Parts: sequence; structure tokens; C-alpha cells
Amino acid sequence: MSKPRPKRSRLVLFLSLSGILSLCIFFIEWIGSKESGSLALFADAGHIFTDVFAHLISLFALLIASKKPTQKYPFGFHRFEVLAAFINGLLLIGMAGFILYESYMRFSRPGHVEADSMLAYSLIGFGINLISAGLLVGVSKTSLNLKSAYLHVLSDLLGTLAVVVGAIIIRFTGYKEVDSFLSIILGIFILKTSFGIVKESVEILIEADTSDFDKEHLLEHIQVLKGIESVPQITVRKLTSGVFSVELQILVGNHSNRDKIVLEIHKVLKEEFGVPFVSVEILSSSVKKQLKEISVRETEREFGHHGHNHGHAHDHHH
Repeated sequence: MSKPRPKRSRLVLFLSLSGILSLCIFFIEWIGSKESGSLALFADAGHIFTDVFAHLISLFALLIASKKPTQKYPFGFHRFEVLAAFINGLLLIGMAGFILYESYMRFSRPGHVEADSMLAYSLIGFGINLISAGLLVGVSKTSLNLKSAYLHVLSDLLGTLAVVVGAIIIRFTGYKEVDSFLSIILGIFILKTSFGIVKESVEILIEADTSDFDKEHLLEHIQVLKGIESVPQITVRKLTSGVFSVELQILVGNHSNRDKIVLEIHKVLKEEFGVPFVSVEILSSSVKKQLKEISVRETEREFGHHGHNHGHAHDHHH
């Protein structure tokens, strides 16, 4: 038996607290970067800022998931999270570019770095980060959405640890170039993370086939059902992290109990796989052959509607 899922209010509370802590770290490290002159601390603050956005998106997803689909929005509001992630990703690419440019400029004119100040601020950031990770470690196992927020916090923890180590090296060796090296590494890390966010968002928005859903496992569940001959088509749409819609085309024998098959498929997808949006098309082999012969008429897209003009009688006399 699976463990009961924690109440939504508890998840929202933990995620909100973790997000507030990340915002605190951002301001602390941003002020610290101004005081110490450390570009690495500024880059880490930028990295933490990505985490604040990730928390906001996860929180938004938690709240929006409870809104029911409507006639106008049949798949609910999950894609709003994807749009937010896409905008977030673009902003972060810009920030990473700025950090990398500043790092390059710093090599040609090395600035003064106050190691004691850099160390103090990065240690405070590291301590708060530990609390934030502790808040999410338990609830991260309950949802993909919360797991992604937790992974963000863990990556922040590593970034801040790198700045702490860098500050210690500068403090004891006076080798200030460490600061520029660290900021380049963090800038590349932000660029890689944000590029991944943008890529995944675009793939979801253009409804690319997703590898996140185990189609083979689903087929194993469905093909054992009585009366099914084959499953020629499975279309999976990813609506947001961990939320999918599935359309299936099923070929059945002439004497199969179609209603029972549809019911069993809905049960498998909803109860076993947690898919909220399921559509099943049941066909016989002969109809499948006929469907292949139907060609799609080219439409004039600019009219914005599928006008058809093939001689419908306008009067209703029979």
C-alpha cells in the first residue's frame, strides 16, 4: 500500500517557508557581494534567485492543480506553470550571460576581494540553505514538483559551499583569481540549468513526445485485458511536471465487450498511473483500414475557422 499523501496545506507551508529562506539567502549574499567585492558571491546570489523562481513555480503548480478543468480549459490550468518556467528560464539565461561577461572583465582588471566578509556572508547563506533543504527532504518524496524544488535547494547548497571554500582559499593564500574562476563555474551552471528549463518548457508547449512517461509499462498493463488485439497508437501529452493526458487507439475483436475494455483502461491509467485525462478510441481491424484511406483536406489557416463548403442542403425538407 502506498503511503498517504500529506495534506496540500502542509506541502504549501513547507514550500513557502523554504522559498522565504531562499529569498533571505539571496538578499544576504547580494549585500555580501557588494560589501566584499566578490563576484562569486554575486553569482551564487543569482543562482539562489533561480531557486526562488523554482519555489514560486512549484507553489503555483500546487495551488493551480486544485482548480478544476472548465469548458474553455479542458485540461485545467497546468500549462500556466510551464509558461512561468519558460519566462523564468529566459530571465536566467540573461543573468548567466551577465555573470559570465563580468567574470571575463574581472580577469583583465582584477578587483579587490574582502575574504573575511565573503566568508562570513557565504557561511550564513550555507547555514540557511541547510535549514531549507531539511524542510523539503521529507515532502520531496511525495511529488515530482516538490522533488524538483528540493533538487534546486541541494544545488544551491553545493554552489554556496563552493563560495565558502573559495573564500577560505583567498583568506589563506591571497589568490583572488579564485573568485573569477568560481563565478565562471556558477555562471555556466546557471546557464545549463536555465537552458534545460527553457528546452523542457518548449517541448511541453509544442506537445513533443515525452520520455517521462513509461509507455512500455502501460502497454504491459493493457495488452493483458481480454478482447484487445493490439494497441496501434498511444499519444501522451505532458501538461506539466508529473501531469499527463493519454489518448489510446485500441483494436478489438468483433465480439469484445467494448464498454468493459474502456472502463478497465480508465481504471489502469487513473488508479495505477495517476493520469487524470484519458481518451480511448475502440476500433475493429476493418475500420482501421478504412481510416487509413481517408485523406485530410488542406485548410486555409488564415481564416481562423474550419469553413466547409460541400453542398449541405439549407432547407430541411425531406
